[in-house]
Amino acid sequence: MHQKAALVLAVVVLAATAVPAGAGDYRLAPDDIIGMNVWGEPQLSQKQFQVTSEGNITVPFLNNVIHAAGLTQQELAQKIAELFVQGDLLKDPKVEITLIKRHEMVVWVLGQAQRPGVVPFKEGDTITSAIAQAGSYTSEARLEAAVLTRRQSDKPTPLDLRRLYHDGDLSQDYPLQEGDVIYIPEDTYNRYYVLGEVYKPGLYPLKDNASVLSAISMAGGATPRGSLKGTVLVRGDITSPEKRVIDINKLIKTGDVAQDVKLEPGDVVYVPETSKPDWAKISQILNAVMSVGLIRRYGIF
Repeated sequence: MHQKAALVLAVVVLAATAVPAGAGDYRLAPDDIIGMNVWGEPQLSQKQFQVTSEGNITVPFLNNVIHAAGLTQQELAQKIAELFVQGDLLKDPKVEITLIKRHEMVVWVLGQAQRPGVVPFKEGDTITSAIAQAGSYTSEARLEAAVLTRRQSDKPTPLDLRRLYHDGDLSQDYPLQEGDVIYIPEDTYNRYYVLGEVYKPGLYPLKDNASVLSAISMAGGATPRGSLKGTVLVRGDITSPEKRVIDINKLIKTGDVAQDVKLEPGDVVYVPETSKPDWAKISQILNAVMSVGLIRRYGIF
């Protein structure tokens, strides 16, 4: 008799705590909508609750505010049943909790995204899905220096988006987890300066195959006072840089491609007024630019 009763009780408990397929290990979170049924108690059945932003629900006839966030459906059902018994409301309650609607899962895409902020995602979405939701990355993004921070970790994971987008390395396309933060920094490293007698002096992003000639073109070309023959390329530590005179006129007139040096991060292209550069003046200009933090290069900033 006792064995039969125990078997019936086990069946009842299993039925009372049944959950949707694949949801048995899911832990409730704020904004989830759940349903409650108590067998044989119509007043306590077909009830719906939305978990508050604090993670709580309030059940009829119970004075307790119940903290549901972090519990599985089975754990919450057992907790509610215990409270009914403790309050002398029901002798042997059989409580069933079902997940009606899961809260919207979100991640953050911050930094150099077209629309930085919170973006929703669904199971199976990946890093590229989130960045696409944020409108993709900007032209100012330093893709190779992005990072991914998980909710339960204080240590960011390096995220080389250049390898992902440019080389097709899908090992970087991690599945998303709720609360992920994807940060894409501004590229203050892959840049170069064009200074001196050009129409648009300033800082420019270093694109693939950028050279001294293309840099001058990006800056609008030389002014009438500028001497392309005396163009200077400054590279390296600003305190003891490598300085090289490049004859852009020779490149244009004779096609001497040896003059068209490929640029590196932090390079400075300077177009002087004469074919003989005034190194003192160039150094003064570079020091002034550096003093306001406009040149950023590895090993300097």
